[in-house]
Amino acid sequence: MRIINHLKFALIACVCSMGGAFAQVSYQVDLLGHWDKPSLPRLNGYQIWNDITGYYDSIKGKEYAIAGSTDSIYFLDVTNPKQIIQCDVEDGKARGVVNRDYECFSHYVYCVSDNGAKGSLQVFDLQYLPDSVHKVYDSDSISYNTHSIFIEAKSKRLYLCINRLTSGGVAAMDIMGLENPENPQIIGRLQVPTFGDGVSAFRNVHEVFVRNDTAYCSIEYKGLWIFDLRDLKKQRLLSVISEYPENGYNHTSTLDESGKYIIFTDEIPSGTSIKLFDIQNIFNPKLVSLFRSNQGATAHNPFWIGSFVYVSYYHDGFYIFDLKDKTKPSVAGYYHTSPWPPPSYEGYKGCWGIYTKLPSGNILASDMGTGIFILRPDPSLTGLVQTETKDPLNLVPNPFQDKLLLNNPQQLDLELKLYNAKGELILHKNIGTTTFETETSHLEMGMYFAVLQSGQFQMVQKLIKN
Repeated sequence: MRIINHLKFALIACVCSMGGAFAQVSYQVDLLGHWDKPSLPRLNGYQIWNDITGYYDSIKGKEYAIAGSTDSIYFLDVTNPKQIIQCDVEDGKARGVVNRDYECFSHYVYCVSDNGAKGSLQVFDLQYLPDSVHKVYDSDSISYNTHSIFIEAKSKRLYLCINRLTSGGVAAMDIMGLENPENPQIIGRLQVPTFGDGVSAFRNVHEVFVRNDTAYCSIEYKGLWIFDLRDLKKQRLLSVISEYPENGYNHTSTLDESGKYIIFTDEIPSGTSIKLFDIQNIFNPKLVSLFRSNQGATAHNPFWIGSFVYVSYYHDGFYIFDLKDKTKPSVAGYYHTSPWPPPSYEGYKGCWGIYTKLPSGNILASDMGTGIFILRPDPSLTGLVQTETKDPLNLVPNPFQDKLLLNNPQQLDLELKLYNAKGELILHKNIGTTTFETETSHLEMGMYFAVLQSGQFQMVQKLIKN
Protein backbone atom coordinates (compact mmCIF):
# COMPACT_ATOMS: atom_id res chain seq x y z
CA MET A 1 0.00 0.00 0.00
CA ARG A 2 2.85 2.40 0.79
CA ILE A 3 4.34 1.89 -2.69
CA ILE A 4 0.99 2.41 -4.36
CA ASN A 5 0.40 5.64 -2.44
CA HIS A 6 3.89 6.90 -3.27
CA LEU A 7 3.46 6.32 -6.98
CA LYS A 8 -0.14 7.36 -7.41
CA PHE A 9 -1.01 10.01 -9.97
CA ALA A 10 -3.94 12.34 -9.43
CA LEU A 11 -5.94 13.32 -12.48
CA ILE A 12 -7.95 16.38 -11.57
CA ALA A 13 -10.62 17.69 -13.93
CA CYS A 14 -11.21 21.38 -13.40
CA VAL A 15 -12.79 24.24 -15.25
CA CYS A 16 -10.51 27.18 -15.87
CA SER A 17 -11.83 30.71 -15.72
CA MET A 18 -11.58 31.09 -19.49
CA GLY A 19 -14.73 29.00 -19.66
CA GLY A 20 -13.25 25.80 -21.05
CA ALA A 21 -12.61 22.51 -19.29
CA PHE A 22 -9.23 20.83 -19.29
CA ALA A 23 -7.45 18.08 -17.42
CA GLN A 24 -4.79 18.96 -14.87
CA VAL A 25 -2.33 16.20 -14.08
CA SER A 26 -0.41 16.33 -10.81
CA TYR A 27 1.89 14.17 -8.75
CA GLN A 28 2.73 14.91 -5.10
CA VAL A 29 1.48 18.51 -5.54
CA ASP A 30 -1.99 19.79 -4.60
CA LEU A 31 -3.92 22.72 -6.06
CA LEU A 32 -5.10 25.03 -3.25
CA GLY A 33 -6.35 27.98 -5.28
CA HIS A 34 -6.54 29.50 -8.77
CA TRP A 35 -7.12 33.08 -9.96
CA ASP A 36 -7.31 34.54 -13.44
CA LYS A 37 -8.60 37.57 -15.33
CA PRO A 38 -9.19 36.29 -18.87
CA SER A 39 -10.66 39.61 -20.05
CA LEU A 40 -7.18 41.17 -20.10
CA PRO A 41 -5.53 41.76 -23.49
CA ARG A 42 -3.51 38.83 -24.77
CA LEU A 43 -0.24 39.03 -26.67
CA ASN A 44 -0.19 36.79 -29.74
CA GLY A 45 -3.66 35.65 -28.80
CA TYR A 46 -2.28 33.74 -25.80
CA GLN A 47 -0.18 35.49 -23.15
CA ILE A 48 -1.69 37.47 -20.26
CA TRP A 49 0.71 36.74 -17.39
CA ASN A 50 4.48 36.76 -16.91
CA ASP A 51 6.53 36.64 -13.71
CA ILE A 52 5.36 36.40 -10.10
CA THR A 53 6.79 37.03 -6.64
CA GLY A 54 5.52 36.86 -3.08
CA TYR A 55 5.45 39.09 -0.02
CA TYR A 56 4.79 38.19 3.62
CA ASP A 57 3.60 40.78 6.13
CA SER A 58 4.89 39.39 9.44
CA ILE A 59 2.99 42.04 11.45
CA LYS A 60 -0.44 41.26 9.98
CA GLY A 61 0.37 37.63 9.24
CA LYS A 62 -0.73 37.88 5.61
CA GLU A 63 0.70 36.45 2.40
CA TYR A 64 0.53 38.17 -0.98
CA ALA A 65 1.22 37.41 -4.63
CA ILE A 66 2.55 40.13 -6.91
CA ALA A 67 1.85 39.11 -10.49
CA GLY A 68 2.72 40.76 -13.77
CA SER A 69 0.35 40.92 -16.71
CA THR A 70 0.70 42.42 -20.16
CA ASP A 71 -1.08 45.55 -18.91
CA SER A 72 -0.47 45.99 -15.17
CA ILE A 73 0.83 44.75 -11.83
CA TYR A 74 -1.61 42.81 -9.65
CA PHE A 75 -1.45 42.57 -5.85
CA LEU A 76 -3.36 39.56 -4.49
CA ASP A 77 -4.06 38.46 -0.92
CA VAL A 78 -3.42 34.70 -0.99
CA THR A 79 -3.49 34.11 2.78
CA ASN A 80 -6.55 31.93 2.20
CA PRO A 81 -5.88 30.21 -1.15
CA LYS A 82 -9.57 29.31 -1.45
CA GLN A 83 -10.52 32.99 -1.34
CA ILE A 84 -7.92 34.94 -3.30
CA ILE A 85 -8.59 38.68 -3.05
CA GLN A 86 -7.45 41.33 -5.51
CA CYS A 87 -6.16 44.15 -3.28
CA ASP A 88 -4.79 46.58 -5.85
CA VAL A 89 -3.79 46.98 -9.50
CA GLU A 90 -1.04 49.38 -10.55
CA ASP A 91 -0.12 50.39 -14.07
CA GLY A 92 3.41 49.83 -15.19
CA LYS A 93 4.71 52.76 -17.18
CA ALA A 94 4.86 50.38 -20.14
CA ARG A 95 1.80 48.44 -21.25
CA GLY A 96 1.56 45.52 -23.61
CA VAL A 97 4.93 44.12 -22.53
CA VAL A 98 6.10 40.52 -22.74
CA ASN A 99 7.78 40.40 -19.35
CA ARG A 100 7.88 42.15 -16.01
CA ASP A 101 10.18 41.28 -13.14
CA TYR A 102 9.92 41.91 -9.38
CA GLU A 103 11.98 41.68 -6.22
CA CYS A 104 10.93 42.55 -2.66
CA PHE A 105 13.14 44.27 -0.11
CA SER A 106 11.81 45.06 3.35
CA HIS A 107 8.21 46.21 2.74
CA TYR A 108 8.92 47.42 -0.81
CA VAL A 109 8.68 45.77 -4.21
CA TYR A 110 10.87 46.86 -7.14
CA CYS A 111 9.35 46.47 -10.61
CA VAL A 112 10.79 46.59 -14.15
CA SER A 113 9.61 45.61 -17.62
CA ASP A 114 11.12 44.60 -20.96
CA ASN A 115 10.19 43.53 -24.49
CA GLY A 116 7.58 46.20 -25.16
CA ALA A 117 7.06 49.93 -24.83
CA LYS A 118 9.47 52.10 -22.88
CA GLY A 119 8.98 51.68 -19.15
CA SER A 120 10.73 52.66 -15.91
CA LEU A 121 11.92 51.43 -12.54
CA GLN A 122 9.01 51.54 -10.08
CA VAL A 123 8.96 51.04 -6.32
CA PHE A 124 5.79 50.32 -4.35
CA ASP A 125 5.37 50.42 -0.56
CA LEU A 126 3.50 47.29 0.57
CA GLN A 127 2.96 48.09 4.25
CA TYR A 128 -0.55 49.42 3.62
CA LEU A 129 -1.84 46.14 2.24
CA PRO A 130 -4.43 44.70 2.12
CA ASP A 131 -6.02 48.12 1.59
CA SER A 132 -3.68 49.32 -1.16
CA VAL A 133 -0.08 49.83 -2.23
CA HIS A 134 1.63 53.22 -2.51
CA LYS A 135 3.93 54.09 -5.39
CA VAL A 136 6.98 55.87 -3.93
CA TYR A 137 9.32 55.88 -6.94
CA ASP A 138 8.79 55.89 -10.70
CA SER A 139 11.67 57.01 -12.90
CA ASP A 140 13.30 56.25 -16.23
CA SER A 141 16.33 58.43 -15.44
CA ILE A 142 18.45 55.32 -14.87
CA SER A 143 16.63 52.84 -17.06
CA TYR A 144 13.65 52.71 -19.36
CA ASN A 145 13.69 48.92 -19.71
CA THR A 146 15.41 46.20 -17.67
CA HIS A 147 15.13 42.50 -18.47
CA SER A 148 15.47 41.09 -14.94
CA ILE A 149 16.48 42.15 -11.43
CA PHE A 150 17.89 40.54 -8.29
CA ILE A 151 18.16 41.92 -4.75
CA GLU A 152 20.68 40.74 -2.18
CA ALA A 153 19.16 41.96 1.08
CA LYS A 154 22.33 41.41 3.11
CA SER A 155 24.34 43.98 1.13
CA LYS A 156 21.30 46.11 0.19
CA ARG A 157 22.04 45.87 -3.52
CA LEU A 158 19.71 45.80 -6.51
CA TYR A 159 21.11 44.26 -9.71
CA LEU A 160 19.61 45.30 -13.06
CA CYS A 161 20.33 42.94 -15.97
CA ILE A 162 20.28 44.17 -19.57
CA ASN A 163 19.65 47.71 -18.39
CA ARG A 164 18.59 49.93 -21.29
CA LEU A 165 19.77 53.44 -20.55
CA THR A 166 17.67 56.51 -21.15
CA SER A 167 20.89 58.31 -22.05
CA GLY A 168 21.51 55.72 -24.78
CA GLY A 169 23.07 52.28 -24.99
CA VAL A 170 22.70 49.18 -22.86
CA ALA A 171 24.56 48.20 -19.67
CA ALA A 172 25.21 44.47 -19.26
CA MET A 173 24.37 44.86 -15.56
CA ASP A 174 24.02 47.91 -13.32
CA ILE A 175 24.07 47.84 -9.51
CA MET A 176 22.02 50.11 -7.25
CA GLY A 177 22.27 50.72 -3.52
CA LEU A 178 19.16 50.47 -1.36
CA GLU A 179 20.33 52.31 1.73
CA ASN A 180 17.33 54.54 1.12
CA PRO A 181 14.78 52.04 -0.26
CA GLU A 182 12.56 54.78 -1.68
CA ASN A 183 15.42 56.44 -3.57
CA PRO A 184 17.74 53.79 -5.09
CA GLN A 185 21.07 55.07 -6.37
CA ILE A 186 23.53 53.66 -8.93
CA ILE A 187 26.67 52.46 -7.11
CA GLY A 188 28.38 50.48 -9.84
CA ARG A 189 28.33 48.67 -13.16
CA LEU A 190 29.63 45.25 -14.09
CA GLN A 191 33.03 45.63 -15.72
CA VAL A 192 32.73 43.37 -18.76
CA PRO A 193 36.07 41.68 -19.54
CA THR A 194 37.68 42.45 -22.88
CA PHE A 195 39.81 40.40 -25.22
CA GLY A 196 43.31 41.44 -26.27
CA ASP A 197 41.94 43.47 -29.18
CA GLY A 198 39.69 45.44 -26.83
CA VAL A 199 36.47 43.71 -27.87
CA SER A 200 34.05 43.01 -25.01
CA ALA A 201 33.72 39.35 -24.06
CA PHE A 202 29.92 39.68 -23.95
CA ARG A 203 27.14 42.26 -24.17
CA ASN A 204 24.38 41.19 -21.78
CA VAL A 205 23.79 39.54 -18.44
CA HIS A 206 20.43 37.87 -19.02
CA GLU A 207 19.82 37.06 -15.33
CA VAL A 208 21.93 36.95 -12.18
CA PHE A 209 21.95 35.09 -8.86
CA VAL A 210 23.95 36.80 -6.11
CA ARG A 211 25.12 35.56 -2.71
CA ASN A 212 27.68 37.30 -0.50
CA ASP A 213 28.36 39.73 -3.37
CA THR A 214 29.42 36.89 -5.67
CA ALA A 215 27.43 37.18 -8.90
CA TYR A 216 26.53 34.10 -10.96
CA CYS A 217 25.76 35.65 -14.34
CA SER A 218 23.86 33.92 -17.14
CA ILE A 219 25.52 35.33 -20.27
CA GLU A 220 23.19 34.00 -22.96
CA TYR A 221 25.20 31.96 -25.53
CA LYS A 222 28.48 32.67 -23.66
CA GLY A 223 27.60 30.43 -20.67
CA LEU A 224 27.73 31.13 -16.93
CA TRP A 225 30.31 33.66 -15.65
CA ILE A 226 31.08 34.08 -11.94
CA PHE A 227 32.31 37.43 -10.55
CA ASP A 228 33.53 38.58 -7.15
CA LEU A 229 31.80 41.96 -6.70
CA ARG A 230 32.55 42.65 -3.04
CA ASP A 231 34.61 45.67 -4.08
CA LEU A 232 32.92 47.24 -7.09
CA LYS A 233 36.10 49.16 -7.90
CA LYS A 234 38.13 45.94 -7.97
CA GLN A 235 35.86 43.42 -9.64
CA ARG A 236 37.28 39.97 -10.24
CA LEU A 237 36.27 37.24 -12.69
CA LEU A 238 36.43 33.92 -10.83
CA SER A 239 35.28 31.34 -13.33
CA VAL A 240 33.53 30.66 -16.63
CA ILE A 241 31.37 27.63 -17.45
CA SER A 242 30.94 27.72 -21.22
CA GLU A 243 31.68 24.20 -22.47
CA TYR A 244 29.09 21.69 -21.28
CA PRO A 245 26.64 19.19 -22.79
CA GLU A 246 23.46 20.61 -24.36
CA ASN A 247 24.73 24.15 -24.03
CA GLY A 248 22.78 27.00 -25.54
CA TYR A 249 21.26 30.26 -24.32
CA ASN A 250 22.24 30.29 -20.64
CA HIS A 251 19.14 31.64 -18.92
CA THR A 252 19.27 31.56 -15.11
CA SER A 253 20.94 29.82 -12.16
CA THR A 254 20.52 29.05 -8.46
CA LEU A 255 22.85 27.84 -5.68
CA ASP A 256 22.27 25.25 -3.00
CA GLU A 257 22.43 26.44 0.63
CA SER A 258 26.05 25.38 1.05
CA GLY A 259 27.18 27.32 -2.03
CA LYS A 260 29.04 24.21 -3.22
CA TYR A 261 26.69 23.36 -6.08
CA ILE A 262 24.90 25.31 -8.77
CA ILE A 263 22.23 24.46 -11.31
CA PHE A 264 21.32 26.45 -14.39
CA THR A 265 19.00 26.29 -17.38
CA ASP A 266 19.46 26.92 -21.10
CA GLU A 267 16.36 28.41 -22.72
CA ILE A 268 17.39 27.97 -26.37
CA PRO A 269 17.28 25.52 -28.10
CA SER A 270 14.10 24.17 -26.55
CA GLY A 271 14.21 20.88 -24.69
CA THR A 272 17.70 21.16 -23.18
CA SER A 273 18.38 19.55 -19.79
CA ILE A 274 18.99 21.34 -16.50
CA LYS A 275 22.70 21.30 -15.58
CA LEU A 276 24.15 20.62 -12.11
CA PHE A 277 27.77 21.61 -11.41
CA ASP A 278 30.08 21.13 -8.43
CA ILE A 279 31.75 24.53 -7.75
CA GLN A 280 33.56 23.71 -4.51
CA ASN A 281 36.69 24.58 -6.48
CA ILE A 282 35.35 27.78 -7.97
CA PHE A 283 38.22 27.92 -10.45
CA ASN A 284 37.50 24.42 -11.79
CA PRO A 285 33.73 23.67 -11.87
CA LYS A 286 32.81 20.06 -12.62
CA LEU A 287 29.64 18.74 -14.23
CA VAL A 288 27.74 16.40 -11.89
CA SER A 289 24.55 15.58 -13.79
CA LEU A 290 21.89 16.57 -16.31
CA PHE A 291 18.17 16.18 -15.64
CA ARG A 292 14.82 17.15 -17.14
CA SER A 293 11.06 16.69 -17.02
CA ASN A 294 9.83 15.40 -20.40
CA GLN A 295 11.65 15.20 -23.70
CA GLY A 296 11.16 18.47 -25.58
CA ALA A 297 10.14 20.58 -22.57
CA THR A 298 12.10 23.74 -21.66
CA ALA A 299 12.99 24.68 -18.10
CA HIS A 300 12.68 28.40 -17.31
CA ASN A 301 13.41 29.45 -13.71
CA PRO A 302 14.85 27.08 -11.03
CA PHE A 303 14.96 27.54 -7.24
CA TRP A 304 17.02 25.31 -4.93
CA ILE A 305 15.15 24.52 -1.68
CA GLY A 306 17.01 22.15 0.66
CA SER A 307 17.55 18.91 -1.23
CA PHE A 308 14.91 19.79 -3.82
CA VAL A 309 14.87 22.00 -6.89
CA TYR A 310 11.60 23.72 -7.82
CA VAL A 311 11.28 24.76 -11.48
CA SER A 312 8.83 26.74 -13.62
CA TYR A 313 8.92 24.54 -16.70
CA TYR A 314 6.91 26.36 -19.41
CA HIS A 315 4.62 23.77 -21.13
CA ASP A 316 5.24 21.23 -18.35
CA GLY A 317 4.10 23.59 -15.57
CA PHE A 318 5.63 23.34 -12.08
CA TYR A 319 8.19 20.59 -11.36
CA ILE A 320 10.03 19.39 -8.25
CA PHE A 321 13.24 17.37 -8.48
CA ASP A 322 14.82 15.40 -5.64
CA LEU A 323 18.58 16.06 -5.50
CA LYS A 324 19.50 14.00 -2.46
CA ASP A 325 21.63 12.00 -4.89
CA LYS A 326 23.05 14.76 -7.07
CA THR A 327 24.39 12.25 -9.58
CA LYS A 328 20.88 10.91 -10.20
CA PRO A 329 18.22 13.64 -9.76
CA SER A 330 14.68 12.31 -9.87
CA VAL A 331 11.19 13.77 -10.30
CA ALA A 332 9.57 14.29 -6.89
CA GLY A 333 6.40 16.07 -7.96
CA TYR A 334 4.71 18.23 -10.55
CA TYR A 335 1.59 20.18 -11.41
CA HIS A 336 0.65 20.97 -15.00
CA THR A 337 -0.74 24.51 -15.04
CA SER A 338 -1.72 24.32 -18.73
CA PRO A 339 -3.87 21.79 -20.60
CA TRP A 340 -2.04 18.49 -20.65
CA PRO A 341 -0.55 16.98 -22.70
CA PRO A 342 0.47 19.95 -24.85
CA PRO A 343 -0.17 19.61 -28.59
CA SER A 344 3.54 20.37 -29.02
CA TYR A 345 6.44 22.00 -27.21
CA GLU A 346 6.69 24.81 -29.75
CA GLY A 347 7.05 28.43 -28.60
CA TYR A 348 6.97 29.82 -25.07
CA LYS A 349 3.78 28.86 -23.25
CA GLY A 350 2.85 27.63 -19.81
CA CYS A 351 4.40 28.27 -16.40
CA TRP A 352 6.62 31.39 -16.46
CA GLY A 353 7.53 31.89 -12.81
CA ILE A 354 7.17 30.52 -9.29
CA TYR A 355 7.73 31.84 -5.77
CA THR A 356 8.84 29.43 -3.04
CA LYS A 357 9.43 31.44 0.16
CA LEU A 358 6.03 32.00 1.76
CA PRO A 359 5.98 30.91 5.44
CA SER A 360 2.91 28.75 4.78
CA GLY A 361 4.95 26.58 2.43
CA ASN A 362 2.52 27.33 -0.40
CA ILE A 363 4.00 27.83 -3.86
CA LEU A 364 2.90 30.66 -6.15
CA ALA A 365 2.96 29.89 -9.87
CA SER A 366 2.09 32.05 -12.88
CA ASP A 367 0.97 30.46 -16.14
CA MET A 368 1.18 32.75 -19.17
CA GLY A 369 -2.24 31.69 -20.45
CA THR A 370 -4.21 30.28 -17.52
CA GLY A 371 -3.51 32.54 -14.53
CA ILE A 372 -2.20 32.35 -10.98
CA PHE A 373 -1.99 29.07 -9.05
CA ILE A 374 -1.48 28.39 -5.34
CA LEU A 375 0.14 24.97 -4.97
CA ARG A 376 1.37 22.86 -2.08
CA PRO A 377 3.88 20.00 -2.26
CA ASP A 378 2.92 16.84 -0.41
CA PRO A 379 4.23 16.91 3.21
CA SER A 380 6.11 13.69 2.52
CA LEU A 381 8.60 15.73 0.49
CA THR A 382 9.75 17.65 3.57
CA GLY A 383 9.00 15.04 6.20
CA LEU A 384 7.25 17.60 8.39
CA VAL A 385 3.49 17.71 8.90
CA GLN A 386 1.76 20.65 10.55
CA THR A 387 -0.81 19.92 13.23
CA GLU A 388 -3.71 22.35 13.33
CA THR A 389 -3.88 24.55 16.42
CA LYS A 390 -5.65 27.74 17.42
CA ASP A 391 -2.77 28.89 19.58
CA PRO A 392 -1.26 32.11 18.15
CA LEU A 393 2.37 31.02 18.38
CA ASN A 394 4.86 32.25 15.81
CA LEU A 395 8.56 32.98 15.71
CA VAL A 396 9.14 36.53 14.47
CA PRO A 397 10.25 38.28 12.38
CA ASN A 398 9.75 36.19 9.28
CA PRO A 399 11.78 36.55 7.10
CA PHE A 400 14.49 37.00 9.76
CA GLN A 401 18.14 38.05 9.83
CA ASP A 402 19.98 38.37 13.16
CA LYS A 403 17.43 37.27 15.78
CA LEU A 404 14.33 35.15 16.30
CA LEU A 405 11.80 35.90 19.03
CA LEU A 406 8.95 33.81 20.38
CA ASN A 407 6.25 35.30 22.59
CA ASN A 408 4.46 32.80 24.81
CA PRO A 409 1.33 34.66 26.03
CA GLN A 410 -0.38 31.50 27.27
CA GLN A 411 2.75 30.41 29.15
CA LEU A 412 2.70 26.97 27.58
CA ASP A 413 5.51 24.59 28.44
CA LEU A 414 7.22 24.57 25.04
CA GLU A 415 10.00 22.66 23.37
CA LEU A 416 11.61 24.15 20.21
CA LYS A 417 13.43 22.28 17.48
CA LEU A 418 14.87 24.19 14.52
CA TYR A 419 15.74 22.28 11.35
CA ASN A 420 17.43 23.50 8.19
CA ALA A 421 15.97 22.61 4.79
CA LYS A 422 18.11 19.46 4.67
CA GLY A 423 16.29 18.16 7.74
CA GLU A 424 19.31 18.62 10.03
CA LEU A 425 18.56 19.62 13.62
CA ILE A 426 20.47 22.83 14.36
CA LEU A 427 18.78 23.98 17.58
CA HIS A 428 16.99 22.09 20.36
CA LYS A 429 15.76 24.07 23.33
CA ASN A 430 13.30 23.52 26.17
CA ILE A 431 11.80 27.00 26.31
CA GLY A 432 9.48 26.39 29.21
CA THR A 433 6.79 29.00 29.79
CA THR A 434 8.79 32.16 29.08
CA THR A 435 9.48 34.44 26.13
CA PHE A 436 12.39 33.16 24.05
CA GLU A 437 14.98 34.98 21.93
CA THR A 438 17.94 33.51 20.05
CA GLU A 439 20.81 34.90 17.96
CA THR A 440 20.69 33.78 14.32
CA SER A 441 23.36 35.87 12.59
CA HIS A 442 25.51 32.73 12.21
CA LEU A 443 22.87 30.87 10.21
CA GLU A 444 23.11 30.69 6.41
CA MET A 445 20.44 32.30 4.27
CA GLY A 446 17.65 29.97 3.23
CA MET A 447 14.67 28.03 4.54
CA TYR A 448 14.21 26.63 8.06
CA PHE A 449 11.48 24.74 9.90
CA ALA A 450 10.66 25.41 13.54
CA VAL A 451 8.78 22.69 15.44
CA LEU A 452 7.05 23.94 18.59
CA GLN A 453 5.71 21.21 20.83
CA SER A 454 3.86 21.01 24.11
CA GLY A 455 1.67 18.43 25.80
CA GLN A 456 -1.31 19.78 23.88
CA PHE A 457 -0.05 20.10 20.31
CA GLN A 458 2.74 20.25 17.80
CA MET A 459 3.09 23.17 15.37
CA VAL A 460 5.44 23.53 12.40
CA GLN A 461 6.43 26.97 11.09
CA LYS A 462 8.37 27.63 7.91
CA LEU A 463 11.00 30.40 8.31
CA ILE A 464 13.14 32.27 5.80
CA LYS A 465 16.47 33.91 6.52
CA ASN A 466 17.52 36.57 4.03
